[in-house]
Amino acid sequence: MRNDCKTMNCTGCFVKSPIFKLFSEEELATVESVRCEVIYNPDEIIYKQGTKTTQIVTITSGLAKSYIEGTNGKNFILDIIKPVTMISGPGIYVDSKHHFSLKAIETTRCCFFDVHVIKEIIRNNPQVSEAVIEMISRRVITYFDKFIFLTQKQVVGRVADNLIYLYEHIYNCNPMRVTVSFQDMAEMTGMTKDTFVRVIRDLVNEQTIIFEDNLLTILDFKKLQLLSQMG
Repeated sequence: MRNDCKTMNCTGCFVKSPIFKLFSEEELATVESVRCEVIYNPDEIIYKQGTKTTQIVTITSGLAKSYIEGTNGKNFILDIIKPVTMISGPGIYVDSKHHFSLKAIETTRCCFFDVHVIKEIIRNNPQVSEAVIEMISRRVITYFDKFIFLTQKQVVGRVADNLIYLYEHIYNCNPMRVTVSFQDMAEMTGMTKDTFVRVIRDLVNEQTIIFEDNLLTILDFKKLQLLSQMG
């Protein structure tokens, strides 16, 4: 991890969160005055579950994962976070604690903003307030979908869902150079790494995908969709 010189101020930034685009020039100047920019190496913790929520984080480059730390070292990944995303949790309005951890997957650049400054802008700017409510609501809907995914689908359906998610929402290309580890993908699907790898090998043997040296190619997308739908 290293603190970097600020690459650009918030007013002229080309990679600011869509919510920040709703800020007035005065509000952008205010958050710029309290902004800290940090670069994290792969596998570095950005913040840890249970710590105080003192800042709002925006990822401007790289890739990170948000996850719940369970018992006996078992984690569940809630989401893969890519640019440009503002990350906050329910703790900022409840108990001022982080209820999930955030860790860099790739080299990741983050901007940190004082939570009290952001909350003051949310209170006074109706457009920002509505956008934050929409962001949180969309995230909750995503988590509802995950509940169905975990409780009603077999392992093959979950793996198919995971591969489709990586293609459609994270890498947006085929083939894709996958930076998410097998362990992370297993934690996204609520299964052990061994089980996840076994299903991947089955899909390779069935010529549904090719997975070599972290390069994933989907050969039969329709079959993946069918496996996902069948669960």
